[in-house]
Amino acid sequence: MKTADSSTGATGPVTIEKTDAEKTQLIDAAMTDWISKMMTHFKNDVHAWDVVNEPVKEDGSLRDGVVTDMAHDEFYWGKYLGKDYAVKAFKLARQYGNSTDKLFINDYNLESRLDKCDGLINYVKYIENQGATVDVIGTQMHISLTTDKAKIDQMFQKLAASGKLIKISELDIRLGTKSPTAVQLADQAAMYQYVIDSYKKYIPAAQQYGITIWGVSDNEKEHEYWLPNESPNVWDTSYKRKHAYKVVADGLAGKDVSKDFSGELQK
Repeated sequence: MKTADSSTGATGPVTIEKTDAEKTQLIDAAMTDWISKMMTHFKNDVHAWDVVNEPVKEDGSLRDGVVTDMAHDEFYWGKYLGKDYAVKAFKLARQYGNSTDKLFINDYNLESRLDKCDGLINYVKYIENQGATVDVIGTQMHISLTTDKAKIDQMFQKLAASGKLIKISELDIRLGTKSPTAVQLADQAAMYQYVIDSYKKYIPAAQQYGITIWGVSDNEKEHEYWLPNESPNVWDTSYKRKHAYKVVADGLAGKDVSKDFSGELQK
């Protein structure tokens, strides 16, 4: 039914209800269109893709789209295509991308909810049992100083046992303040070091895909929509290196990068 504004003659929105079968067909076609065109357009430029992002609930079960508090921009493929939506997504990404592309599945809170970690790993197994291939599991790791270190170790052990490449995909360590003390900065550096050391200890070298820090600096403009009034990164609000910077640099390099450093860049 249409509604019209008598003063302007404008026609209001039109709602056309679709059957469940029609919705499935439309959403399936939309997925094919989106992935095929994205992969084809960037085929020569991008060689690693986050194909399926945040598919698992906190208890390890799959998101099904049945939610009561959904943000206006949230969408769950599983609501329309069932649990095999990820199978199709990975098959499409492989079909239209390069055979050597690394295809990711990625989620958060895997270190705080080990049941969620198990659920993600089990979903990877399911996807592959249906004939698709997942190359990399990403663990976001938005953590704090109080995050249980024992669970961090257990998470990496579980992920390593999957046999997949493992990436820390969005690491940050919040302090609960935008004006940290020297002690808090030192503690933050120690936690960054613990995470990197644990990753390198429990993830075999052949499975280490890398570590990405979520943000660049603590400048408020960079994270006004994520962790506002916080200081989670390795540069401060003025883009000066924090205590954590050296820890991260040393951890990634596997050595003291400042030792014997002349200041000259190496070619």
